Amino acid sequence: MSSPQYSSSADAEAKWLKNQIIPELVKNGKIRNKDDTAMDVDKFQVTDISVEFIGAQEAFMLTQCYRARIAYEYKGAAEELKLFVKKTPPMPEQIFEAVSFKALFNNEILAYEKIIPALEKFGGVSLNTARYYYGILNNNSAIVITEDFGANGWQLTEDKFGLCIAHTLMAVKYLAKFHALGFAMSHTNKEQFTQLTEGLMESRYGRDEVQDKWAMTLECGLERVIQRAKEYFEEIPEQFLENFRELLTQPMAYGRQLVKPKEPYITLCHGDYLRNNVAYKYGKGAGISENTPLDIMMFDLQTLRVSSPMFDLTFFLALSTVTDIRQPNYDQIFKTYCQNLKENYEKFAKQPLPQYLSPDALIREYIRFLPHSILITSAFLLEMVEPHGQSGEQMLNAKPTREEVFQDIMHRGGDIVDYELANQMLELYQLATQYNVDVFAK
Repeated sequence: MSSPQYSSSADAEAKWLKNQIIPELVKNGKIRNKDDTAMDVDKFQVTDISVEFIGAQEAFMLTQCYRARIAYEYKGAAEELKLFVKKTPPMPEQIFEAVSFKALFNNEILAYEKIIPALEKFGGVSLNTARYYYGILNNNSAIVITEDFGANGWQLTEDKFGLCIAHTLMAVKYLAKFHALGFAMSHTNKEQFTQLTEGLMESRYGRDEVQDKWAMTLECGLERVIQRAKEYFEEIPEQFLENFRELLTQPMAYGRQLVKPKEPYITLCHGDYLRNNVAYKYGKGAGISENTPLDIMMFDLQTLRVSSPMFDLTFFLALSTVTDIRQPNYDQIFKTYCQNLKENYEKFAKQPLPQYLSPDALIREYIRFLPHSILITSAFLLEMVEPHGQSGEQMLNAKPTREEVFQDIMHRGGDIVDYELANQMLELYQLATQYNVDVFAK
């Protein structure tokens, strides 16, 4: 198949799909007939293609993404196919690796082609991921094509951040099921689990050298957390905040050490399990509200990793729930996760849940990962609350001054972000104190 191309022209993308991608997908059986049989490429005719680019106002992304509607005729019958296309912008190979595109697309292609199918077969379940059509990874470019799951009734929540409790509980149930599958396979067939996941690459903490802007963003985000915690909550000791600062002074080294697989907490994690990477189906009919979620799926599998399940759970709650939902419902949320982890693990592994996966043990692991989720929140929550509106290409090419980054990271998102960061810091302090967990231990 052809090498990936990149274009800002809908016409050029439509031509590329029509002439190069679609015929090959039909030929190799990826695009199939309604009865799931292969189609004769000579009897398949594309009649129209429309392309709709996805902008920064819909989702934060560094890639170029668009939805494509393909109208076609097969043996005289008119049909339609809807695809989601993700491409990297043009860049030198060294930049391609510096922003982790090599690792990200390697992981996503591996996830769709091998890992997810193997997990589903092992557990006899469906994980509701998007149907995969095509993926390619070159030295400085990459493409992944899946179905446009929106065509099948899946929807992202309208709010850019802050899930309600119903959406939150459904998301943690799914997450627990996913983690349970990984634990069960690892415990019952360690060799298969290792072979399946050994090709995953570190997508976030693979190198100490980071772009100046990202390094400044993390530094300023850390400062904002500490300053706002001081302003909002006098009960947090000064020494606790200084210890927090010291812990995260070298964020890449800290993150790499934290997420490194450590027994006994080794399972498969999504790595970026957030509101914008899950979609829901909603209820219709008598007695069911149209806002009631009935099912959930996950997508964007670029950050898959083997790590602690609390990497995903702390990350999700920090960036996808707000204080006024998370704090009063925390016990229910955590209990729901733990119950579903136990039920699914014992179903898949056919053995009792180990003690180290009990709620009493997991809460300590959860607390250990909280500093990481707070740091990431300080860099990304402001984008959800007040998007900058730049495309991925514009972001990669931007060269702001240190002062510009400081003013942006310290103030964007206003009181909403300040309140959330301060409260996450309070939660860390209260939980660490309550359970006597030293989160600053080296």
